[in-house]
Amino acid sequence: MSIQARVAVLRGPRDLHFESRELSDDSLPFGILLAETLVSAISPGTETAAWQGLPPLRKGPAYPRLVGYCNVARVVDCGEGCDGVQPGDRILSFSAHCSKFLLKASEVLAVVPSGIASEKAVKAYLFHLGYSAILTANKPPGATAVVLGLGVLGLTSCAFAQLAGWQVAGVTDQPQILGLPGVHFYRRSDPPAPASAQVVIVTTGSWKDWDLALRVAADRAEIVVLGFPGRGSQGIPFNPLRPEDFYQRQLRIKAAGFCPENIDTRGFLPFNERSNVSRILKWFINGQIDPDLLATSCLPASQLPQMYDELCASHRSVHTYLLNWQSQDL
Repeated sequence: MSIQARVAVLRGPRDLHFESRELSDDSLPFGILLAETLVSAISPGTETAAWQGLPPLRKGPAYPRLVGYCNVARVVDCGEGCDGVQPGDRILSFSAHCSKFLLKASEVLAVVPSGIASEKAVKAYLFHLGYSAILTANKPPGATAVVLGLGVLGLTSCAFAQLAGWQVAGVTDQPQILGLPGVHFYRRSDPPAPASAQVVIVTTGSWKDWDLALRVAADRAEIVVLGFPGRGSQGIPFNPLRPEDFYQRQLRIKAAGFCPENIDTRGFLPFNERSNVSRILKWFINGQIDPDLLATSCLPASQLPQMYDELCASHRSVHTYLLNWQSQDL
């Protein structure tokens, strides 16, 4: 039986199309499942960069490209060998913004527990990015941290810094959509004291924020990079490794965001994407982490271009958007 799927494809900057793809569920291959998307979430930094035509992060053609990687779907059918997954399960995966898809069962990030709504579970990987920053810094309770930028990455970093027992401050010039109790907020015009943070988490691409990160970092502090400093800029306005800060304070710079996909065969990688996401879903359910910290609005998937434009605006009413794939407007 042939099944029609609709897939969001970005053919160029601000040129998005919902293309039709034909799927077949006749005798699904070994280890392959068929799923229909319930809801997907926009990862604002990655997707708006592609929407605006910013330089790609990897070599190769930038377009056409699929967009999206936060997807909660219901399993419709399974081929043999889909261990741990069965029809009717809700699954979290890196599948793009699409109505239906085929997926290797081994690529399922997590089976979503019954105790959490799809609209909350779909945010799990966005929270995982903030979690990865705290894992990368690996500081004990009581550490002082400053988070630069309080969008999705900044807020989720703040939430996990608090869970880790850190003293955390955030720097932003945007009005707070939702406040985070216990986090002190600063403006860039009135930032934290120089050399005051043992961890600085940079979630933006602004060189001004990188300059601020160097200034607020304490001796032997770690600057954890979740953003992409300088992306889309035409030049570097100052020395990003100026010796009076970087050398004199012996700062350490670490990239965050990527984790191993799975635990290895020896069991030495407990902090991998799948284990982390399952852990975060449990924290959502028991209240240790609040998924509603990220303010969202769920709209029909057909409105994706308008959602991108809204997220690119200097002021917006939500942190990100969720796409409802159960509406009948595609």
